[in-house]
Amino acid sequence: MTEAGLPGGESGEEPVPLEVRAGKGRDAGIAAEFTREGVLASRRGRHEEALGLLSRALQEDPTYVPAWVASGFVLGKLGRFREEVKACDQALALDPENVEAWINRGFALGKLLRFSEKLLCCERAIQLDPSNARAWNAKGHALGELGRFDEELKCTAIATSLRPRYVGAWVNHGYALLKLKRRKEAVSSFSRALAIYPGFSSAWILEGIAYCELGKFRDALACFARAEESRPLTGSRNMYWKGLALSRTGMRKEAVRILEGVVRDDPRHVDAWIELSNCHFLSGEIEESVRCFMVAYDLDRESIRDCLSRAVTLLKEGRKEEGIRALSEALGILVR
Repeated sequence: MTEAGLPGGESGEEPVPLEVRAGKGRDAGIAAEFTREGVLASRRGRHEEALGLLSRALQEDPTYVPAWVASGFVLGKLGRFREEVKACDQALALDPENVEAWINRGFALGKLLRFSEKLLCCERAIQLDPSNARAWNAKGHALGELGRFDEELKCTAIATSLRPRYVGAWVNHGYALLKLKRRKEAVSSFSRALAIYPGFSSAWILEGIAYCELGKFRDALACFARAEESRPLTGSRNMYWKGLALSRTGMRKEAVRILEGVVRDDPRHVDAWIELSNCHFLSGEIEESVRCFMVAYDLDRESIRDCLSRAVTLLKEGRKEEGIRALSEALGILVR
């Protein structure tokens, strides 16, 4: 998901917010003051200034753990996730039981697409603090990125039970339900998130996708319209679903315009080519419909060959579960 209005972004997870604790070292009082100023600057969006203040805190007292944790948080805000991991490592070298550092380290690893490592960080945080809703949500997010949606569902259920108004956890819970084809329940979960934070555009988009999969295309268009109140819809995935909803509600000219943009940005988006073919066919543009269908057919054939080749390789290597998943992908394409 893309970044937006929630603290930490709209990915359904967020790093642990900054806080300052009393220090123990000789210069901890000065370090704490610089850390407080850095935290305040970061909260006001002045992240570079915050980083400078936190550096001064660590010059005063290199053992002041809250300054290392806060530095990691601010580095993450600046998109410097590798440095955030290193800052968290410094904090954990000084205090191996610092839950905030474990969660923020996991957050940074997730941004670097290192989800198995993120999972280990979250599990360590949960061992230290079993009632930490952020740790459970972050663990769920990592599991979802690894394709383990049943387990993600369990983790996000724990997170929402611990914090019933936890917007990101409700969104992750809904996303797992959507991936598990439990679409009505997914809609309910997204609605819970939106009742708490109506400006969460990614939740509106996901609810719209769930409605599309339920065949409720007018409801889907209403969700996409609500999402666009916060910011324009972008990205091939989001634009495809909007194009599909427009197509299925008879607004074919607008659907064609959007879907043409999708395949221009992502020429291998098979579903967009198929829906374009349908739009042209229903508009009486048979030649263009056939052209779009043939593009989709060629892409499908390529994808099936790739999936089967990958499945054979994985099965030969003894990676049965992954091999079966690759075969399932090929079968999914065939029955599209």
